[in-house]
Amino acid sequence: MSKWIGPAIALLLFAGFTVFLVQRLQEGFERRAGEWFGSADEVPVEPEEVVSTEVEFTRFDEHGRLVLEGRAEQALGRSDGQQRFLEVEVRLIEVLGDGDAVVAADELLLDPRTEAVEFIGNALVSVEGLELSGPHLHFRTAPDRLWSRDPVQFRSDDFVGIAAAMQFEVAAGDVSLQGVVAAPAAEDGFAVVAERVRFDGDTADTSLFGDVEVTSDALSLASRESVVARRDRERGRMRSIEAGFGTELTFLDPSGAAGDLALEEATADRLVLRGDRLEIRLEDGRIPRRVWVPENPSLHRGEGIELRGDEGTFELDSAGTPERLRMTGDVRSRLPGGPGARYLISVRSSDLEVDFDPEGEIVGAAFRGGVDARHGRAAATAESARWDGVDTLVLEGNPRLVDSSLLELESGDLRLVIAEPSRVEAADAVTARFLPARLDWLPGQFEGVVLTGDSAVMETGSGEGVFTGGVRLLFGKNRLQSDRVSVDAEARTLEASGEVVTSLELETPSPGAGEAEQRVRDADLPAGESAPAVRTAVAGGAASADGEPSGAPPFVFRARAERFRYEAESSRLSYGGAPQLERVGPSGEVSRLVAGEIEADLTAEGSLGALRGVRGARFERGGNLVRGTRIRYEPGGDFLLAWGSPAVVTVDGRTSEGGLLELGLGDNRTEIHPTRVRRALTRALITRREGPSRW
Repeated sequence: MSKWIGPAIALLLFAGFTVFLVQRLQEGFERRAGEWFGSADEVPVEPEEVVSTEVEFTRFDEHGRLVLEGRAEQALGRSDGQQRFLEVEVRLIEVLGDGDAVVAADELLLDPRTEAVEFIGNALVSVEGLELSGPHLHFRTAPDRLWSRDPVQFRSDDFVGIAAAMQFEVAAGDVSLQGVVAAPAAEDGFAVVAERVRFDGDTADTSLFGDVEVTSDALSLASRESVVARRDRERGRMRSIEAGFGTELTFLDPSGAAGDLALEEATADRLVLRGDRLEIRLEDGRIPRRVWVPENPSLHRGEGIELRGDEGTFELDSAGTPERLRMTGDVRSRLPGGPGARYLISVRSSDLEVDFDPEGEIVGAAFRGGVDARHGRAAATAESARWDGVDTLVLEGNPRLVDSSLLELESGDLRLVIAEPSRVEAADAVTARFLPARLDWLPGQFEGVVLTGDSAVMETGSGEGVFTGGVRLLFGKNRLQSDRVSVDAEARTLEASGEVVTSLELETPSPGAGEAEQRVRDADLPAGESAPAVRTAVAGGAASADGEPSGAPPFVFRARAERFRYEAESSRLSYGGAPQLERVGPSGEVSRLVAGEIEADLTAEGSLGALRGVRGARFERGGNLVRGTRIRYEPGGDFLLAWGSPAVVTVDGRTSEGGLLELGLGDNRTEIHPTRVRRALTRALITRREGPSRW
């Protein structure tokens, strides 16, 4: 129908011009001819004259359908052949769907030869909820189009603004504006800055091109490609905003707390969403309620938060502020946590759901589908995980953590806590496998260390931790059971408390009468006294240097206590809380040491040196019993010293007492001294009984 616009306007003007000519002919050709050609030296200047008033016109197509109608207050004729009409209004029928386009102006100037039309003075175009006005509008036919190279003001249902130029393709129903700056037409609407804006007559959509900025109280959108505002024609309002490649969406504080700060300053710590495609769903044509990013979404906040995935959906609350984000695909997350949010944790998953508070702070996140989390030297895997938004990542579904400098840890419930220092909290069947190099200071020979329990807390990287609830420690053939075990790989200490049971297999050094062994014995005596020099022999083995393994079978012993501690620096094992230590010899004979506290020294090579019981010590072997305030037992030479007030030895029911007892258990030799000085009173054999005794 638009093809009739140009001819219709031309027909209107030609009709007026014809009326003008007919009136002139009726006044008399002769008189007029004399006035026109009376003087060859003068060129007449004909003023404009009213040739018609209240002009109305219509136009129909070949099918008889009305395509154009218009009116003008006056039609004026001019001597140059142009026509001028005043107070003009032209209506183009149903050029946009079922809607008409109306062009109005103070004046209309027509050149019949070129069919060029110019609307002058308060020129106004109204089409499908869009009004454009300016000082001049131009019209041309084939194809029919209206345009202006002067600034144009415009108003739509969504925007009010100004453009540097305008063009209206009548046939297509498209209006394009160049250099647009627009404010929202209603409260809570959108402001726009764009190089070009196109209003689509068929869809009623608005497309923005070039460097585009769209802002509201809730968000700011920037794009270097294109932005399309989709309209619901039936409801007469926007339903969505879609953006293309290189789009950046910034969520603002709807309260306007930023004040007069520049936009980049006000949004420096706000959430920024980027993507190659983006769609914002609107409520009531103004409030963003859902943001969908189908390609390469990424969410950022400052230098801390960074969330990336293959597809993302943002749910917003009734104020247009972030409420919940979901990402799917290859999701990679970087989150700040710990004191002052100074630390970062990285999580990789196939599904992510994040909850936000009104200020855009993360208050919780849920990760699903092959979770892989990293912080410092710690790397954790699980089927799913939850982040509390502050400092704790809870891993669920076969969680497993690897501290690259310390251990591998598995449990039913595992938490990575970002703190100073960071730590791992585990519960429900905890199993920790320590790297051999980190706990190679434990006694005995072994290749790996395994710790199990009901729960555990380990500092990442440092090797300091506590295991509780049915704890079992395995290193080689050595065992430890307890209610609670703490390990410190840096300080090289191991402690246990609560029903401690240990089973240790240690090499024993060959017996010797060297000065080093004598000095160790003297250290156990009160000041000013010294232990007797005793040389004993072990059948079937040659003596070797002090401290070196004897080549005999390992010394295997079990101990029960309330407390246990091992210090690698001092090479000492200690038991507290009425401990009992027991050894079953190769023949099945049982040796037992009971005391208020028991200590064991290790040599530099890690073999067992001596056992010491203090505070009511008792040593048993078969039917023999030795009691004293302190007992020292040397497994290498099977030699025992007992001190007491007095020390008591019972052999087959016969009891002897003395201040100091010396027992060569290997060769059944006993020396009893009345005081702690070296003066023997009684010598007696310790009878060896066959068969084990029971604890």
